[in-house]
Amino acid sequence: MNALEKMKEAILQEAQLKADEIIEAATRDAEKILQEAQAEADKKREQELAEARGKARENARRILTLADLDARRKLLAAKEELIEEAFSSAKERLASLEPEVYRDYLKQSLLEVVRDTGGDVIMSERDRSTLGKEIIDEVNAELAKGNHKGRVQLADTSGDFIGGFILSSGKVEVNCTFDAILAREYESLLIDVASILFS
Repeated sequence: MNALEKMKEAILQEAQLKADEIIEAATRDAEKILQEAQAEADKKREQELAEARGKARENARRILTLADLDARRKLLAAKEELIEEAFSSAKERLASLEPEVYRDYLKQSLLEVVRDTGGDVIMSERDRSTLGKEIIDEVNAELAKGNHKGRVQLADTSGDFIGGFILSSGKVEVNCTFDAILAREYESLLIDVASILFS
């Protein structure tokens, strides 16, 4: 082998070594880039999974809250319906009280609110025509017995209600009708129901 061939051989060997080094360095760099890319992809996937889990939890919480509110609304509606039925039944029972019991109720209630003021007693058309004068006479007799100054008289007009009375004295009216009493109780019961449901 002559000198030229030896030199050619040395150059080829040198070039091969350099090429191997470059390939090896490039392979190492490629593996490093792949590892970094994989780590970045894993990190991104974990972040996306964490975000997805967070959104899923938030959606589940929102769905549960809406379901809870819907259940509370339905419960409130059911309770209001029961209260309505109870008051409707109470009205029917009040309207059909035994005459003697009803008379005593009217008399006692009127005595409790009259005191020394007196006034006009507005009754339903039925009560006014059947027992109005009798009740007025009895109440006035009781007031006189108890040395109360006030006296009552039957109003010229009747009221549109199922029972009870309204005592009108000047600009003041005391509403003791069954409708008013039941309406007051209805409002307080609704407040209790709402406080139970939304507390």
